[in-house]
Amino acid sequence: MFERGLGGFWWGAALVLLSACSEADPAPASSGGAGGGGGAGSGAIAGSTANAGSTASAGSSAGGPGGTGGAGGGSGGSSGSSAGSAGQPQAGGGAGGASGGAGGSSAGGSGGAAGGAGGSGGAAGGGGAATFALTSPAFQHGEQCTQQNKQGCMPTSYFPKANVMTSIGGSNMSPELNWTAGPAGTMSYVMCLHDLSPNTHWCLWNIPSATRQLAANVARQKMPAAPAGSSQDSFSGQDDGYMGPGAVGNVYEFRLYALKTATYAPPNAENRSTVVQDLEADDDEIVLGKAVLRGRSNPDGYN
Repeated sequence: MFERGLGGFWWGAALVLLSACSEADPAPASSGGAGGGGGAGSGAIAGSTANAGSTASAGSSAGGPGGTGGAGGGSGGSSGSSAGSAGQPQAGGGAGGASGGAGGSSAGGSGGAAGGAGGSGGAAGGGGAATFALTSPAFQHGEQCTQQNKQGCMPTSYFPKANVMTSIGGSNMSPELNWTAGPAGTMSYVMCLHDLSPNTHWCLWNIPSATRQLAANVARQKMPAAPAGSSQDSFSGQDDGYMGPGAVGNVYEFRLYALKTATYAPPNAENRSTVVQDLEADDDEIVLGKAVLRGRSNPDGYN
């Protein structure tokens, strides 16, 4: 009976010891909890803040400037914006978002280039052909000066004394004449001085297309040295050179014809009037354009 009681005592003691050991276990377990505190590692959610990659919306702003290029550029800017916003859903990683932003920037850039091209096209549209014009440092063109309206002839449009015939006190030298390029396709020019009364005083033809000036006092020869290859005729029976205004107060025109032929053969090379008649009628359709410089001989004379 004593042995049975002693055995029960040892069993009870063993149970007490086992209970004490199980209560002491939490200390080592909590150190393992530090591993479980790997929850801090799961706090690598900070890594998931790679949402910063979603700031690929920067791609959107990169696309924006493209829109300022014009209608074409606006379209490019829009596509640049959508490419950038496509980067936002890549919340999984900053690299993905960043590449999305780069795509937006690229699309926006091409949009801007397209806009620039559109603008230059507008600039090209503003262009135009130059006017075919005839001028002289000797006197100004009288737009309102006509045979029917001689009062519209201002003194600035009067022929200088040097350019009228000796019969009215002048020197009968041709004035310097300048002009802009003729219409496209011009191969030669013809210059004439015509009295609106009417009477043609002088014509010089086969002027090379590259010529832009007749120097003052063209030589009095049938084929003067300058312009090279040209021929001339006037109503004078004494020479073939320039014959200026010969009546006081009349209205005259220098007429410059642009032709599509390199050489011109007048119907009658000995009659300058046929040159004007032929070119004004233009039955052969060789005249591409005409420039006029109009003036008047001084009604008060040249004495």
